[in-house]
Amino acid sequence: MARESASPVSFRLSAEDRRLVETVAAFRNQTVSDFVRSVVIEVSETIIRTEGKDKILKALQESNSRLNNEKLALYRQAVDQAKLSP
Repeated sequence: MARESASPVSFRLSAEDRRLVETVAAFRNQTVSDFVRSVVIEVSETIIRTEGKDKILKALQESNSRLNNEKLALYRQAVDQAKLSP
């Protein structure tokens, strides 16, 4: 599946949490970015697989009555394109 161009995501970690992530990334011979990306994608796909696409999209719609059709279509596309094989 072809992905769109990369888009940065940033978040803050405590110094202790960052050292933990750096240590495990180094153990896996990955950069911090590659490690975090792989873990986030894996967990996201697991949640979609266990909760179900329809449940996730329904919850998003119900939690945000202002969710416009364009945003909902993007969410649906992301859920549909997730790699869900075990």
